[in-house]
Amino acid sequence: MSATRQLAEYVTGMEFARLPRAVVAKCKELLLDAVACGIGGSRTPIGRIVTDFAREIGGFPDARVLGSDLRCACTAAAYANASSINALDYDDTGRAGHPGSSIIAAALALGEKIAADGPALILACVAGYETATRVARAIEPTWERYQQVHGIGTAHTFGSMAACTKLLNLNLEQTLNAFGIAGASAPVAHAGKFGWTDKSIPHVKDNVAWPAEAGLRAAWLAQKGYEGSESILDGERGFWVMAGSDRCDFARLTDVAAYEIVDVSLKPYPCCRWIHTTLDALGEIQKDHSFEPADITAVNVYSNQPLADFFGKTIPRTFVDVEFSVPCAVALKLHKVPYSQWHEPRRWQSPDILALAAKVAVHLDPSYQDLYLALDRGSSRIPSRVEITLKGGQRPSAYADVARGSPQKPMSDAARIAKVRDLMEATVSSAILEEFIRQIEHAEGIHDIRQVLSLL
Repeated sequence: MSATRQLAEYVTGMEFARLPRAVVAKCKELLLDAVACGIGGSRTPIGRIVTDFAREIGGFPDARVLGSDLRCACTAAAYANASSINALDYDDTGRAGHPGSSIIAAALALGEKIAADGPALILACVAGYETATRVARAIEPTWERYQQVHGIGTAHTFGSMAACTKLLNLNLEQTLNAFGIAGASAPVAHAGKFGWTDKSIPHVKDNVAWPAEAGLRAAWLAQKGYEGSESILDGERGFWVMAGSDRCDFARLTDVAAYEIVDVSLKPYPCCRWIHTTLDALGEIQKDHSFEPADITAVNVYSNQPLADFFGKTIPRTFVDVEFSVPCAVALKLHKVPYSQWHEPRRWQSPDILALAAKVAVHLDPSYQDLYLALDRGSSRIPSRVEITLKGGQRPSAYADVARGSPQKPMSDAARIAKVRDLMEATVSSAILEEFIRQIEHAEGIHDIRQVLSLL
């Protein structure tokens, strides 16, 4: 049997009643986090641009655009909301990049159009995470190829497609067609042109928005009888080649013995996941030593090759540059700027922030590069040692290689909810915010997702 068919059978056979409690609980955490990130991200330049874009496209008012009063065509809402969810680089992450931005945006948009209930929405999202992660992990290129070409959102299209096939209750034949349409519609593996050597990191960055819309569109077209390749993932000409990879682990693609969603990480900082172990180590230094930013003469970060090569920008041009800058993230954290405000120009353009960022340097430690490869190249496992030089000559340091928010070091429930409140309280009243949190935490009892989203 082909890998495509095996995975399609797995998706069509999924039932809410058979989902483990831990999987349902994890999905609800990811739903709440994604909506909060979308509300927060809607206030960024990216969020404002995509909201204006969706407003001009218009269409039937089937789904809402987060952080606005706009309702529009569900495909446009999926695109806009995925963009906003990922805008702050605060959204969930794992071996499939930022899966929730694409999957949850598509599921919410289509779910609102068809008045899905809570169990249907949860099942759809779980199917999306399971599909996207399997495709992403199976086609992950070797390190040598990865440095030349790889894609973040490429596999997301299969995840958003799978979520929407469950919401539409597609049969196996329709789901197979949806797989083929999704694969042919997926974005190119663009991360080799991520903008490191350009004037700025581009707004498209992880390319999560098009996969949200394309996956929804693939499922919808398949429901109407549109046909796609039924072997899109298979063989020597399969999707892995289309996506620029140099290998495909077909056994990994079809291994459904365990749930992938439980290994998805939440992010405690609004910046690229690769920076998080550095900030965790910095936090340990802050906890154990008393000093002020003005006391610092230098900050040296020792890590792997990509962090040293690409993440050392000290003069950002846009808020997206800030998200991929170790010096800026270090300066913002040392100055205790609220995380929901890191994207604001008044914060990252502050003379104090820029002055401190100029004192931060990122260095390659070859042993950390070797360790990174040995740790299976996970974005939550970036080895990093931080050393701060103070005016008195002291040099406190700390090391981390397991990021907070990962399955090995999960965020507490209190920290998760505090993040949600921080992101949403500027847009949503306290009473409505608390009711929304309560509704998502008990999503199994939701009869119509439109009633919950209408709170926003």
